[in-house]
Amino acid sequence: MAYIVRRQSVYYLNLRLPKHLFPNRHTLRISLRVRERQAALFLATSLAQQVNSHLSEHPLTTSETLRALCEQWRAATPQASIPIAPQTLSKTTPTLIGEGPTLASLSKLYIEEGKRGGTWRQTSTDDVERALADLFELIGDMPAKAFDAQQARLLKERLSRCPQYFGLRPEFKGKTLKQVVESGSTYKTITAVTVNNRLRKLTAFMNWCKVNRYVTENPLAGMKVMTGSAKEARLSFDRSDLVALLDHEALRKEARNHQWRYWIPLLGRYTGARLEELCQLRIDDFIELQGIQCFRIDDSCEGQNLKNTGSRRLLPIHPTLIDLGLIQHVESVKATGVDRLFPDLEAVRGKLGHAPSKWFSRYKTKLGIADTRKTFHSFRHTFIDDLRDAAIQDSLIKRMVGHEDSSVTFGIYGSRTPIAAMREALLAIK
Repeated sequence: MAYIVRRQSVYYLNLRLPKHLFPNRHTLRISLRVRERQAALFLATSLAQQVNSHLSEHPLTTSETLRALCEQWRAATPQASIPIAPQTLSKTTPTLIGEGPTLASLSKLYIEEGKRGGTWRQTSTDDVERALADLFELIGDMPAKAFDAQQARLLKERLSRCPQYFGLRPEFKGKTLKQVVESGSTYKTITAVTVNNRLRKLTAFMNWCKVNRYVTENPLAGMKVMTGSAKEARLSFDRSDLVALLDHEALRKEARNHQWRYWIPLLGRYTGARLEELCQLRIDDFIELQGIQCFRIDDSCEGQNLKNTGSRRLLPIHPTLIDLGLIQHVESVKATGVDRLFPDLEAVRGKLGHAPSKWFSRYKTKLGIADTRKTFHSFRHTFIDDLRDAAIQDSLIKRMVGHEDSSVTFGIYGSRTPIAAMREALLAIK
């Protein structure tokens, strides 16, 4: 939340900081150095949007650094470009500028309605807000009716030129996302998959605007960048990759300070689970069913999120993991009184897998696995490929990896869950 206050004829921006990022500081106050209310409203909105965009990319920014950035952004905002019409975001009424409510004010209503109705989980809310921040950073605010096909194409083009890790790279310090995109510089851009994910979220926002009669058409409908298939985007690991990645001594050295560095690659190989599913495992997710040691992937507790309802599942623990001492590790963590299997993992933008993903990328590169199409998700592809090579029934494979399958009629955790069949199938994973 952002609002302005007036002190001795000068306006200040009071910016409410996210509690999960700034537990010891709730508000940042910045002098806007202007005396006109309309100018203050415009400048405050601009700074608030830039702060939100920066924190979505660089959540570990300190309040002192954030203040310095705000002062830079304030100085970089030309006074001559400040319009007369206010652009504050009302909680109840969309801001009107000439031709009707603005995209920024409607986005505020959209987020508030989604939160009230429980439309998104926290991680999804963060992703939606990040996509909206990109929208305003790249093309600015405007009346919703002014967002036409030309603006939609411009947004798609600029999104496609967004750099990876914008908020973390020193060469972009002090620059806005739009300045970088328009600079013509050479840098590694975000992937087509990421662009399309953000376009989907913005398309959903514009659909909401259309349903609520703020616009008559959605210019983003069906818009996406062309990309290869998911199969082409990610490769399976070959045997030499697996030998290198799962070398126990190498993993133990990596895990001297973080136990998850040992267990997460092994769990990825022998479960086929997604990285985030593994990172959010809790001690009570490990159970015995039908005399078989199992673990469940669920979203019943705070901090647990699943890709879709089909992701909720139960899987026997592979014999190799049992031999390596996974059950004993679970018990040792349980004895400390913590709830999560990997308690030292901290969420970044709602994702516990942030640090493991970065570490694994460095680890595989150090081992000589440089193909960018081979990522942690490649364990999942390898798991599925091995099961198919062993002629395991496709419906059972889908069940084991959490793919939705209308032909599967077993209960989630009930007596009809094919635990024995899944344990037998796991023997194909060597």
